[in-house]
Amino acid sequence: MAKLLKLFGIVVGALIGLFVIALVGVALLFDPNDYKPEISAAVEDATGRTLTLEGDLELNIFPRLRIALGEAELSDAAAFGTEPFVSIEGARLQVGLLPLILSQSLEIDEARLDGLTLNLARNAQGQGNWESLGQAAAAEDEDALIDDDEAIEPGEGGELAVAVQAIVVEDAEVNWTDGVTGETWQLSDFNLELEDFGPGVAFPMSTSFALSGEEIAINLAAEMQATADLNGNSYLLEELFVDIDGSGAAWPGGEGALALQFAALEADLDAETVELSGLVLEFLDVVVSGDLSGTQLFSNLSLAGGVEIEDFDPQDLMDLFDVEIETADPDTLERVGASAQLAYDSDRMLLEQMSLRLDDSTLTGSLGMLGETLSFDLAIDEFNADRYLPPAADEPEEAEGSLDEVDLPLEFLRGLDANGRFAIGSLQFDGLTFSDLALDVSADDGRIRLTPSAGLYGGTYAGAIGIDVQDDTALLTLQQELASVDVATLMQDYLELEMFTGTLSLDMDVAATGANVGEVMRALDGDVSFALSDGTWEGVDVWQQMRGARATFEREDAPPAPDGDPRTPFSSISASGVIEDAVLTNDDLTASFDFMTIAGAGVVELLNDSMNLAVTASFNDNELLQSDPLMADLAGDSLPLTVTGSLGAPSVRPDFSALVQAEVQEAIDERVEEEREELEERLEDRLRGLFDR
Repeated sequence: MAKLLKLFGIVVGALIGLFVIALVGVALLFDPNDYKPEISAAVEDATGRTLTLEGDLELNIFPRLRIALGEAELSDAAAFGTEPFVSIEGARLQVGLLPLILSQSLEIDEARLDGLTLNLARNAQGQGNWESLGQAAAAEDEDALIDDDEAIEPGEGGELAVAVQAIVVEDAEVNWTDGVTGETWQLSDFNLELEDFGPGVAFPMSTSFALSGEEIAINLAAEMQATADLNGNSYLLEELFVDIDGSGAAWPGGEGALALQFAALEADLDAETVELSGLVLEFLDVVVSGDLSGTQLFSNLSLAGGVEIEDFDPQDLMDLFDVEIETADPDTLERVGASAQLAYDSDRMLLEQMSLRLDDSTLTGSLGMLGETLSFDLAIDEFNADRYLPPAADEPEEAEGSLDEVDLPLEFLRGLDANGRFAIGSLQFDGLTFSDLALDVSADDGRIRLTPSAGLYGGTYAGAIGIDVQDDTALLTLQQELASVDVATLMQDYLELEMFTGTLSLDMDVAATGANVGEVMRALDGDVSFALSDGTWEGVDVWQQMRGARATFEREDAPPAPDGDPRTPFSSISASGVIEDAVLTNDDLTASFDFMTIAGAGVVELLNDSMNLAVTASFNDNELLQSDPLMADLAGDSLPLTVTGSLGAPSVRPDFSALVQAEVQEAIDERVEEEREELEERLEDRLRGLFDR
């Protein structure tokens, strides 16, 4: 047996030696340059293009298989001009021959491509210059296709071990001309270097290139550690660093740098998973970091991860882009930052654990799409919206156009699908300050409901807003309730007036239908009521004014004014009314002062902001009135008044027609009384005369 094995070894060694001698002989006796015409002809038959081999061809077989090509070019389709479709300055490949034959191991010493220039183009009809490649041999290729039943399945030939010392692409260029859009792009100075590549082994990889278009130019350089398991179909990139310098009109800010890095990007394509960790992006002085994981990449994509934007000054970005945003408070828009967790699959896309920071305010919560429904649960700790409004104009702009020109967004409202809650701990808007504000929202198939509530100046606000989209109109309903609101601070903040104090309550329930704002306003119907209790009318002392007027009427000296600021206390002011076609009708206006009671009725035209009320002021017969000699005899008297003008600037005047009518009626009543007394006296005299007889 030993002799047999020895003999077998001698035979195998001899065969290998003969094979090596044969390879050396072929390498010495065979010159590939002699076959340039045949090679060019074969390429032209296969592609329909002309291959020009300017440089030398090189073929070495032993001890390493080396194939080299000098300058060469392949012509373009005739319709695209005379420039070559592709050209190279040189290319070479060197592999180990014996390892490939004996151990199915592909050992590549070097794969190198120098000076590649590729010209890609599309004409005005949308046809690309690469589309005609191979059409000349298409019919022959169909006959040479392998039948499906005879196709070699992956892995049938065994696993091929691959090891690469270097892959180098140097000074490559790709030009793109688009005859459809008129765009041109150039990828130039492309370099790629890969060293010590092997299955499951980390290897260094670097690349750089320049990309330019009509409005942008960038230079990119990147390096990383890569690991590839070709048999396991898994890949790993680590320690990636990418630096980009950009310029041009299309580059944000006109000029700048971008830096991208991540710790690891791992993909297992067979398992359909990907993991990205340690991502950091720096651009325009904004730093974004995050992590991302994905599963079921090709079947039912699911992603999860987190992202954080470090706090930055948005004023820097606005200056860079020459954007000016004027705000009422110039010390705003100085800090922005954010963080969130991302969740995505075929049924949902969510941002959870959100934190959005703007100056002194922070928004937290969740936001996303559940199917086709927008879902949210958001909260802000505090927000002063007035700081972000435009500065107040010196003169208010007059509204232009008609309200009929402002159409309701019916299609948008009909398609709105949302469900969520929005809350603010403290909100200042339009001068008003709300606390613990909450807004519940539901919208589906044209039916929208908003339910706001808040604390307001010691009291509460609650409401219900409904929108029901019909064919070409919408029904709007509005219910509002104020309870126990401190009207003094309300008016001070909202109107900057110190006019009334007291506690305000209000109820409103109105509805309207229309296709535009004008129609809705004209169709307004409903009920409204309010009550103001236990307060004062600041800046006006009605009692003192009436005493002064009475003194003037009686030609007496004016009484001295009391100490302190003028004010008129009242116990209640209330009214209710019915709104029909934007006209409010009231018949129960009442106001109770210490010395006087007011009752009235009238109408308020809401569209014109005008009113016409008839009011009667009756003097109370009480201790206050009786204690003043000037006013005591007015007990029980009444004074008719008219209230006209706008709600914001009412005009109160005596109702002279009512006064005249009252005087006439009083004179008539006095005359009738005199006539009655005179008739009674005559009747008594006659009766006395009869009895005296």
